[in-house]
Amino acid sequence: MHARRQTATNDPAGRKAPRADARRNAALVLAGARRAVASKGLGVSYHEIAREAGVGVGTVYRRFPERNHLMTAVLSDILSELIRTAEAATECADPWEGFTLLFGELAARTAENAGLSGSLDAHGGPDIAALRHRLLELIRQVTECARQAGALRDDVDWRDIPFLAQAAVTPGCFLDLPADPARRTRTLRVVLDGLHAS
Repeated sequence: MHARRQTATNDPAGRKAPRADARRNAALVLAGARRAVASKGLGVSYHEIAREAGVGVGTVYRRFPERNHLMTAVLSDILSELIRTAEAATECADPWEGFTLLFGELAARTAENAGLSGSLDAHGGPDIAALRHRLLELIRQVTECARQAGALRDDVDWRDIPFLAQAAVTPGCFLDLPADPARRTRTLRVVLDGLHAS
């Protein structure tokens, strides 16, 4: 008699693996949380996250009973994306090309994500602090490299870069003028031209 084939429900430690629907719900909650944090900031409620995710608020609490765990997951995603771009910028043969790559990504992310304006360490703990420090160190490296190459003006400090990137691309509209993609691209180009040493 053949042994009944077992389904993959346990890991080597004997713990039950998450069901497919539980994994799907967790992914929906995380994606919804990213959108909610982007539009409302880190103080967004679980009800708003549930609405964005298209699930009940009970599902959000079941998947992430600790708010800090959910915020850590969201911030980790956002910061990790920025770090990957910053690491790519350090590898550019042309320092100015690397700087513009990172500056453009910082501008895009800060314009679309209110969560980056909050107190990251207060919401994410030591893991987020480590990612934040890694990103800031990469911003410093890319900025100093562009300055040493004579491409970036001397009076710009690397700590200015996140604020200049945030100012370069504003969300929404101002005085009823919409910030459409073409206008954002022009604004970014003007700011980068002003930062160039030439």
